[in-house]
Formats: sequence, C-alpha cells, structure tokens
Amino acid sequence: MKKLFYIFMLLFLMGLNTQAQKSSNPKLQLLVRNYQDSVVLRWAPTSAAQWLFASQKGYRIQKTIISKNANQGVSTLLTPNKFLPLTLEDVKKRYSKQDSYVGAAVQSLYNPKASTTFEASVGGIIQKSNEQNSRYASAMLSADYSANAATVLGLRWVDKEPKNPEDIIMYKVWVDTDAKSAIKVDTATVVLFANQFSNVYAPITAGILQGDSQVTLRWYRMSLDGEFSGYLIERSEDGKNFKTITANPYIQTPADEHTLKQDSLTYKGIPNPSSLITYIDSNLVNYRKYYYRVVGIDPFGVYSPVSEVMIGSPKDFTPPAKPKNVKIKVLDNKEVVVSWEKAGSVSDLKGYVIAKGGSVAGPFNFIKKEVLSNQNLSFTDFSPEPYTGRYYVVGAVDTAGNVNYAMPVVANIEDRTPPRALSSLSANATLQGKVTIDWPASTEPDVAVYKVYRAYRKDAKNYTLLTPFGIPNSEFTDSIPDKTLLNKQLYYKIVVVDLSNNHSDYSPAVLAKLPDSNPPTSPVFEQVLVEQNGIRLNIIPSSSDDVSLHILYKKNPKGMWDILKTFSGLLNSNINFKDSEVSSGQRYEYKVEAEDYAKLKSKPEFSQSILYVGENGKASIEGLKVNYDSNQKLVTLDWTCRSNNVSHFVVYRAENRSSLSTWQTVEKNQFSEKIEKAPQYLEYAIKVYFKDGTSYKMSESVRVETK
Repeated sequence: MKKLFYIFMLLFLMGLNTQAQKSSNPKLQLLVRNYQDSVVLRWAPTSAAQWLFASQKGYRIQKTIISKNANQGVSTLLTPNKFLPLTLEDVKKRYSKQDSYVGAAVQSLYNPKASTTFEASVGGIIQKSNEQNSRYASAMLSADYSANAATVLGLRWVDKEPKNPEDIIMYKVWVDTDAKSAIKVDTATVVLFANQFSNVYAPITAGILQGDSQVTLRWYRMSLDGEFSGYLIERSEDGKNFKTITANPYIQTPADEHTLKQDSLTYKGIPNPSSLITYIDSNLVNYRKYYYRVVGIDPFGVYSPVSEVMIGSPKDFTPPAKPKNVKIKVLDNKEVVVSWEKAGSVSDLKGYVIAKGGSVAGPFNFIKKEVLSNQNLSFTDFSPEPYTGRYYVVGAVDTAGNVNYAMPVVANIEDRTPPRALSSLSANATLQGKVTIDWPASTEPDVAVYKVYRAYRKDAKNYTLLTPFGIPNSEFTDSIPDKTLLNKQLYYKIVVVDLSNNHSDYSPAVLAKLPDSNPPTSPVFEQVLVEQNGIRLNIIPSSSDDVSLHILYKKNPKGMWDILKTFSGLLNSNINFKDSEVSSGQRYEYKVEAEDYAKLKSKPEFSQSILYVGENGKASIEGLKVNYDSNQKLVTLDWTCRSNNVSHFVVYRAENRSSLSTWQTVEKNQFSEKIEKAPQYLEYAIKVYFKDGTSYKMSESVRVETK
C-alpha cells in the first residue's frame, strides 16, 4: 500500500508540473535546498525586462504538502501579501554598509545613476537596453554570491516550518500580475522529498598544466550537485597555509566548442573542452612547487568544501638566443666544418646541437646526440652526405632543454660514390607475353631511378637497356618481342642510379622462365618384375628438360588411381621402385605421369595388369643344382619352383668367362644336354615365366667344371 501511495503522489505531481511549465523557455527559474531545519528557495527571472517587471509587481509563493492523510495535497499560500524586494530603509536597518554584495544589489535595484528619460531612437533603445542588462547581470551575480543580497532583491525565501519526513512538498513561485498585463510570466515549480537533504560538493579537479612562469588550473564546470555560480581559488607554497588569490569570485563562461578544441595543450585528454573551467596563475617563480585548491559558490551563496589539492611547478619555456653568423667550409669533399658565434651572454646556455637534412625545410637528423659545450663554436662532420644531408642547422640549448635554431646553411658536396648494387630480384612471365620484374627498393636516400637490362643468355656480354631514362619504381613490366620465345628463357639485370648520376654495378641476373604451353613427354615402363615380397617397377623418365615432377599411381580395388610415389626434379636415370604393398593372388595396375614447371602433365603411361603370385619365394627358382657326368659328357640341371601358374622356364648358359645368354626353353623344372666339345667351365641360370606373360627375376647362377 505504501508503494502504491507514493506512485500515486508522483503521478499527481507530474501532472501539476506539466500544467505549470507550459513554456519551453521559462522566464522564471527556481531552485530548492532542503536542510534539516529549513527549506530555502532561490529563483531568478531569465531576462532584464522580466526582472524589472517582477521587482515592481512582487512574487507569490505557494506550498503544497502531500502526505498519507492528504494524498490530494494541502496547499498554503505562504505570501498572503505579495513578496517584494526590500526598501532602502529596510536594507539600512538590516545590513552593514561594508557588505559589498548587498551594496551591489541595492545599486542594481535602485540605481540612482539610471537615466530617467527615454529617447525614442535606435541609439536610445540600445542605450536603455545596455543599462538594464548591466543592472540585471550585477543583481543576479550578487544574489548568487550572497544570501543577504538575494533577500534584498526579493529572490530568496526561507521556509522554517517543521517537516514530516514522509511528506512530499511542492513549491510554486510566480510573479503577482493580473490578466491585463502585457508581460507574460511563468510559474516555476520544484518538488522535494522531506527526508532527502541537500549537500554541497567540492569542485572536481582535472589537473594542472605547466607554463613559463605560470600554471593553468583545470576543473570541471559541473559538480555532483550541479553547476557553481563562481569560484574562489586558493594557493600555498608549503601545502598547508593557503591564501585566496581571487579578490572576487572567478567566473568563466563557455566559449565556442570548435574554438576550444584548437587549444590542444590546455584541453589535452578532455573530449569535451566546454565542460572545463581554466584559470591561469602567472608571475610565478619557475621550478618552484605550488599547491592549489578551488572552492565553489552555489546559487544560494553557499561555499563548497575545498577541492582536492592540485600541485604544479612552472617551467622555463623561453629558448635562448639562436646562434649567429653560421658558416660552412667543405674540405676536400670529405669533411664539412660548421662554425658559428654566440649571440650575447646567456646565463642558462647549456650548449649547442647540430643536425643535417636533405632540404632547407628538413626534416633534420642530429649528427651528434650529445649537446656540445657552450664553449664549442664549431663542429666537423666527417661523413658528409650529398643531397640527403647537405643542409646544416645549429641550435642553442638552455638548461631547461629549450632549443632555438639558426637558419639552415648549405654545404656543396660532390657525390662521387655510386649506390650499392641490388642483391636480389625476381621475374615472372605470363602466357600473354608479359614479364614482371620486381626488386626490393634501395635503402640509400639519394637513389633517383633504376635501369632495366635484358638478354637471352645469362652469360651474354651485352645486355639490352630497356629503360634509357630510368624508372623511379622498383617494378617493371616487359613485353616479349617475339611470341615464339614462349617456353624459352630471358635474363634481366638492374642498375641503380643516384641523384648525381652515379651508376651501381649490375645486379645478379634473374631468369624469367617463359610460360610453357607444351606438356612434357611421357615416361615409359621398361620392365615390371614380380619379386619376393613385392613388384619391381623400372621406368624410363620423361625426356623433356623442364620436368619438375614424376608421379607414380596405383589403381585401388575401387578402380580409382592413388598416388603411390612422387619423384621431384629432372631425373638423369631410370626410376627403380618396389611396391611392397601387395597380396598373393591379386592383380595390380600402375600408371606414371610427368609434370613440368608450368603444371602441364604428360599423357599417362599404363602398365599391363600384373598378377602377384605369392611371396616368400613361391614364384622364384629355388635349389638350382648342376651335375656333370664326364663318362657320358652329360650336364644335368634340376630346380624347384612352387608356383602353379608357370608357363615355361628359360635356361641361360655361358662358357668359361663369357656373359649369360638365352640357351633353351623348357616346360619342366629339369634340363640336360650332351657336351661334345667341353669348355673348361659352364655356367647356368634359370628364369621363370608365368601364364600372364610376366616373369620373375633370374635365379642365382651355378657353375660346373667340364674338363
């Protein structure tokens, strides 16, 4: 129920407030402060005309209390008689003549020097307007800085009636005028909870900036409880004893946001410059530590607690006098002597710095990082740089690090050193007959252009110059003069040229391999042998000279080709490869391709289907034996072959130390022959052939003495 009660009261107040604030530009503004023993109202008209009009008509103040027992609110007119500024007699009775803010309020309200006549002209209107605006500004400031002045001006009311902590209180203030008045005014309204009391918070600091004999204080315009009307600034040299350095409250109105952002130093790190207030304290002693704090004054004339202490020291930012009569002397084109004169007597002169650059506008690089002595009036550069470092500047440096440079002077140095040759470059060609050559740009600062040369042989004595005037970029595109050069070779070299027309040596030649449109020749299966534990493949490689890869495939059981092995580079001998991943009784097929550097592939070469008939020697010749019967002059051979797929055997024979050669074909694993003219030795070997046309390797040979 309590929650519903307060929701109802808030909705009720919102309705009242909507009725009261009909204008988007109110002519009367009202603030409230809720203290333990009282409620203070402060209001102000928003223009000089409204203020003068209201000061004559007076104000009315109404108070409405909304409580549990009166949820519609009970209203009381606090000013049965209209509330007016104090008369001069009342002011004299209540306040001292030494109260400057009360004096300013009286002067603004009852200005004895104000003109009593009005001239109906443009000048008269402007004069009257300026006079009224000046009185209005003075009155409003006085009321902001002093509760007494606000009371004198009739802009302040104190309600000391006891409050119930659970009540909500609404105040209305309006100018006491009738419906016939030509000047329209607003009703200002504020609402407060009786149990929520007002606090005044210290200004929020934003840091301090160093200057020459001065510092710039920075703090935020808005505090935790709104904006202050003015500030008092205090300073201390020991951090304990502070004195106010502003005779009057300090005011700073926001400037144009764009203009403020041009001051990149004062507002560094502040995204919204208009949110800051700055104050410059000058005529300070450089390098002395100063302590500052700020006190805000709110529109009720209440002084805030002091801010956090800001600490800063001014610094010497005034550079010394720049060197004078700077001169240059070049010695044998190898040394540059820079000399200068001291510009008067400077007590804090630390020394000199010297730098050089490629143009009168810089940028300049220090030749010597250390500061030269203040007694040193010359410097010798033993590494002069034509073009890129021929301008010299000399600067005087004080003990605070401030530098003042003399005008640059130029040294006329002849460049006799050619640039370094390029160490690497690359070239890429296209089928359309374009070759792009690129290289890392030279890091030497005086390089002007590059010259590109071409030849058809790497060791050619004379390369053709393609760029007579040179090119500034580190890339060049050449057009092949003859399209028949495709699949041939071109070579390029680069020469670096500097600003003095010195030429470097040639770079190493780079090969531009022109695109290839012809695939390589096909490799050939020379022999496929069934061996113990595998199938031996002997392949004659492609005869093309641009082959980069040979690819050997094997057909899997699903009929797809899997890569079995790749052989990189140009091969000078046959490929000899054994496939050990075989199973007895299975047929295998192989194919081989060649691929060149243009990724063109040869036509595939296929092997015949190979039946692997077993392993562990089942298809080999075993136990070959030879016997010679000298009486019958008969040689007998016998052996074992465990394969059941044998077609025939071939007997190889050699006499004495000659080579084995085909001698006779037999179908059984036996052989005999009669020797009519017996040599000293006979040597035999057997090779088996299978029904699918394949064979196994030749057996080990056996030898017999026949004499």
